Amino acid sequence: MAKRKTPSEQIAAMSVAARVELAKKLTDRVTDHLLYVIELHENNRIVTYSPILASQIPTSHAANAFSTFQRGLHQMEIVRLCALWDSVDLQKENIPTVIALIDHPGVVDMLAGEMASHWKDRPLGHISDLPSEPEVRTLVIDSIRRHESEFGDRQATNLRQELDKAIAETRSMLISSKHASVMNLRDKHLAHSLVESRREQKVGHVDPMKYGYERDMLDASIRIATALMCWVRGASFDFEEIRQIHRANAESLWTQCSFDIKR
Repeated sequence: MAKRKTPSEQIAAMSVAARVELAKKLTDRVTDHLLYVIELHENNRIVTYSPILASQIPTSHAANAFSTFQRGLHQMEIVRLCALWDSVDLQKENIPTVIALIDHPGVVDMLAGEMASHWKDRPLGHISDLPSEPEVRTLVIDSIRRHESEFGDRQATNLRQELDKAIAETRSMLISSKHASVMNLRDKHLAHSLVESRREQKVGHVDPMKYGYERDMLDASIRIATALMCWVRGASFDFEEIRQIHRANAESLWTQCSFDIKR
């Protein structure tokens, strides 16, 4: 029986075009998953990290129920965030898999070529009021073509630089102690109930996660996903604007909640 290829070997065996196509598809899915994590995070910003609700709960049996709700919402954010940072696997819609797909000179070359061609070959239907005189019209069109071609070349250069940054930040996160702590909490206590996780079996002691680690991983996720949406997917996406919307939604609910609990 032939040995099953590892995810890295499977990706290495793919054509450049197939890697680009799958990276674009997974980038859309990663964005969808990330939007939910952002929504969870903005609710936790109030429920877990602010006294707006907790300060209203007196020492009582109700406090036990509130603590369960508080932990559950925070743990769900951690679980969904870890799904975004799980291991490379073509069956997983996560950041490391997208990065593994594009981390190849041929893939970056193809994406850069697509970016440059988008501007160089763009129809001029968006240009209005072109001169009617044929010679002048030709000069204007040539000037516009030259300008857009130069802009396309600059965008291709920006693509290479920004994807290099996204790849480097992903690599850095994957080897960080912060990533290890958050993922170990998920693997050992949230996804499973283990005496010892595989990570602990492999490397020994893993520092426990601290509050705030999930915020730092989310911020990195947003930076990387922004680059992937822009330079892989070719779409502008303002995660910060979406974050503000979810923040306003959470505040509209939780700041209007009041508890009248008898001890």
